[in-house]
Amino acid sequence: MKRLIALAAALIPLAAAHAQTAHDASATSTAHVETIKTEEGGTAVVMKVRNARFVPYYIYAADNQYPARLVTIVTEVLTRSDREGADPSSTVSVTVDDLSGTETKRLAAFSDPGSEGEVIARRYFAATMPGCCDSPDIHRVRALETGRELFQSTGPGDFGSAAWAEVPNSRPGIVRWAAFDGEVDETQFKAGVLGTIAYGSDAGPVSRIRIATSVGEDEHNDLWEGLAHNATLRWIDPKHPAGDTGETAGDPESPTGLWSLEGVTDPKLIQGFELQVLVDGKAIATIPVVEDRLVVKGATLEKNFSLSAVQP
Repeated sequence: MKRLIALAAALIPLAAAHAQTAHDASATSTAHVETIKTEEGGTAVVMKVRNARFVPYYIYAADNQYPARLVTIVTEVLTRSDREGADPSSTVSVTVDDLSGTETKRLAAFSDPGSEGEVIARRYFAATMPGCCDSPDIHRVRALETGRELFQSTGPGDFGSAAWAEVPNSRPGIVRWAAFDGEVDETQFKAGVLGTIAYGSDAGPVSRIRIATSVGEDEHNDLWEGLAHNATLRWIDPKHPAGDTGETAGDPESPTGLWSLEGVTDPKLIQGFELQVLVDGKAIATIPVVEDRLVVKGATLEKNFSLSAVQP
């Protein structure tokens, strides 16, 4: 038995009354559902769903100008009733257009594995492939208006285990992120690897540190699951406002202020603070930032943990 369901989605015209410029957009969503026979002699329902949606936003420019942007998100997701989760072939495709002029200008276009995706803080885009069984959700995060790949992370929410920081009163603004990725292959796992911590900016990653353990297999597996599903990252800054502990994660909308670096504009001077990695509320690694990079030297580690630098 085969059934075909067609759905349509249209954007309300963007033009306002008396507008000098106007842009219109439309997109189509479709669903194909069929029942098939499996190799085992049973039946399974297969669903191929294409969903299209729009996310409009504005950015601030000089003289109270607010250039308009339009993000088009298309998810193409394959699922089967005899399998858990979305098929690995599922994708999230994105285009970003500038609508501030008389002609539409394409700013970015990209596609990543995933079954869902979100615009974050009008600055980033995260495509997420939900984990199957005991596997964690995997997020692939890009700079929204360039499409540049920034990091892959695991964990909860839209962007997983990640933290953001900024240099207060710097011109131009300086923002940094760090993210934990618990996706490891069998060879790495057997070698004790727990995951990788990346550090960088909107220009991309600049350093990566691999974290491993020498504990037994059972404890290793428990540690990996805790980190892959819910690692916590937080910044430790020696100078912070009164009443602030100086240990905060920050997020894309509100990065942690690195007050010890207030006004710094030279990336080579971004140092003197640390990134801490925690699992179940316990710190297992505290990694210093030197010349705008995570470094192994000087890191503080709990017993049976080790760090090594890898290529960004």
